[in-house]
Amino acid sequence: MISVTQLTQTLRQILEEEANELAKETGFIQRERRISGADFAQTLIFGWLQDPEVTLDGMTQIAQRREVEITSSGWCQRFPPEAVAFLERLLQRLTQVRLEADAAPVALLKRFTAVIVEDSRTISLPDELAELWRGCGGSTGSSRAMLKLFVRWNVLTGALRGPLLTPGRHADGKSPFNDEEVPAGGLYLGDLAFFALWRLQRLSQRRDGHKRSSLMRLPVGTRLSNRAGHQLELRGILPQQEGAAGELGVLVGKQARVPARLILHRVPKEVAEQRRKRIREEAQAHGHEPSQEALYLAGWTIVVSNVPRRLLSLEESLVVLTVRWQIERLFRLWKEDGLIDEWRSKKRWRIVCEIYAKLAAMLIQHWLIEAGCWQDPQRSLVKAAQVVRREANRLMVGLWEGNLEAHVRGILRSMRASSFPVQPSGWRERRCWEASVGSTPRVGTAIRFGAGRRARGGHRPSSVARPTRGGLP
Repeated sequence: MISVTQLTQTLRQILEEEANELAKETGFIQRERRISGADFAQTLIFGWLQDPEVTLDGMTQIAQRREVEITSSGWCQRFPPEAVAFLERLLQRLTQVRLEADAAPVALLKRFTAVIVEDSRTISLPDELAELWRGCGGSTGSSRAMLKLFVRWNVLTGALRGPLLTPGRHADGKSPFNDEEVPAGGLYLGDLAFFALWRLQRLSQRRDGHKRSSLMRLPVGTRLSNRAGHQLELRGILPQQEGAAGELGVLVGKQARVPARLILHRVPKEVAEQRRKRIREEAQAHGHEPSQEALYLAGWTIVVSNVPRRLLSLEESLVVLTVRWQIERLFRLWKEDGLIDEWRSKKRWRIVCEIYAKLAAMLIQHWLIEAGCWQDPQRSLVKAAQVVRREANRLMVGLWEGNLEAHVRGILRSMRASSFPVQPSGWRERRCWEASVGSTPRVGTAIRFGAGRRARGGHRPSSVARPTRGGLP
């Protein structure tokens, strides 16, 4: 369990002591001046955490929390390349922290020691930043400069790895997390782009007396065969009735021949059409025609897994698969509330500084949510994040005055009071509720774990000018 003392010591060490050291190592601070590395980093991180659209005039007021007097024109001069290097090193240091809450009381997930979800997102940047973060320039709709964020999230305990940054052209299959082991007894849920036969092989091998599990959607074109070695044609074994599901044992891959359960589920027509629309849009963005096989198979959820039936039934496997969407909600929270892909400036180094500082802010926000309400399976990430943003100034003041722990405890109390359970309404949410408390789920259930609805009226008024927008899809 995350202790408040552990959390406050981590924040104090990194954002005070190490921030000042890193500022000198990167050349951002060459001599003692009226603003230190800690002053600069905390003003940006907590300023943009509280208000992602704050201007430099607002930053001058935020800096006063640390008794730093600087004008907005003075701030404009604080974004050289050395500031980028400083904030990048600071973000890297924050991503190295391991904070993990106790497992949330979600019956299906607690059958595993960890439930790891992995995904990535890209942020389109101005072309002049192509030397720093190279994109996929040349294809339709692609930017010459692009930053990719890789994240691994244990949704059982809330522990977050990343975001690790790579150039936008970096393939998901070459994730910087590839060398990291899934914990013994853990379950790996990856997006289609992270499917690889070597990963299935590694997760299927028992090491040190322990086994790891996987549950992943099958990419179109993957070779399947039965135990006798005869190739299987999916079209001949797919269930045709809407909502029907079935499974059989297969070998995955022509050479690898990894033993697995093949799970097939016919999805509703509206879901299939949404998938086909997305396939066509992605194909158009890359300048080619969509595969007819991919369009046809969009009508089914096709999954391979090495989880034994005694641990997860067919129905339960389809329910647990929906947990992968929690990372989509996390990225959406960072995008819509943290505005990690938006900026006001046209100056390239200031843009990069803003992205790094906002990512650091999202990571700190996540730590507070872990400590504050992770034990509530019906918590609202959106509401919890609203508390963090509203109280962000207290973190900065607490660091400056030396009473951070008291401020953190107050924030966590506010979070627990506001992050009350959202009662289920429709049929899908009622099934989610059943799954979270341990009832036997049915096909079509989705675990509504860590979700939260955005209150109406929470978007910016149309009269407010929007800042420059990047390209986080």
